[in-house]
Amino acid sequence: MFEEDRQSESLIDLCEQEQMVFLPWAPIQNVDRNRIVREIAQRYDATPRQMVLAWLLARSPSIPGTGSVSHVDDNVAAAAIKLTPADVTSITDNAG
Repeated sequence: MFEEDRQSESLIDLCEQEQMVFLPWAPIQNVDRNRIVREIAQRYDATPRQMVLAWLLARSPSIPGTGSVSHVDDNVAAAAIKLTPADVTSITDNAG
């Protein structure tokens, strides 16, 4: 996600509809290049990475994993961010 690849988009919609958990694999690619994500992250005093995780959590129950111990704190902080519906839509519309 956040690259040219939006193949998981319909799967996220299905998970949300069926109240299933979505387990993303590497959902954050080139997030720093996305101006909308950076702007919204700044308003929430969060990193773009945290913003994308908060967006995933707002879209569908997700289990953000990490292969890096240093990212665990970011993942936990992202779970506390409550995006407005308008922010979720803005990120969704600009995620590719």
